[in-house]
Amino acid sequence: MLVNNILVRPQRLNQVVISWTSENENAVSWVFINGQFAFGPFMAEAKERSVELTIPMDGTYKIDVHDFFDSDEAPASIEQAPLVKPTIAWNKVDAATLYRVYHTIFDTGTIESKLIDIPATAMERIEIDCPIKLEGRGSRWHSFRVESVDQFGNESINEVVPHFAVDLPPPPEFTVSRDTVTGLLTFRIF
Repeated sequence: MLVNNILVRPQRLNQVVISWTSENENAVSWVFINGQFAFGPFMAEAKERSVELTIPMDGTYKIDVHDFFDSDEAPASIEQAPLVKPTIAWNKVDAATLYRVYHTIFDTGTIESKLIDIPATAMERIEIDCPIKLEGRGSRWHSFRVESVDQFGNESINEVVPHFAVDLPPPPEFTVSRDTVTGLLTFRIF
């Protein structure tokens, strides 16, 4: 169960104290920072809990805390990486000597292009990470097609599989300027 109210207080250089209240004193807590495991399992005999963690000072971080009743069950973080490098998977074709992976961006009218050739293997299911980072700023549809090629160079014709790519927006820029006459500061975020 995800803990909704978390208090983060700076302590010392690179140190923060994370505090929260669990719904049950028997719950086991797990802490994640930017989707990566940071601390747990944490067991306390009270609902009010806090831990001190070290974090780098060069960025912004998302913290999530999960409470479970089984200390052997490790939860997954709710933090999701941008959906711009999907896993492409297909089943083995017996006559294939290689597979060709094609890509298109739906909404730009781009011509389909070959991404990569993959040699055939004995594995029943083939999986690869997308060899390119997809354009996903503001979200956009892409399509993939995997074709099997036999020893004579004949290529199969398969359906196009859509993928919705979503990337995080760029971090906002913050500028401060001072009016030389009045001495007033102007803050801009864009």
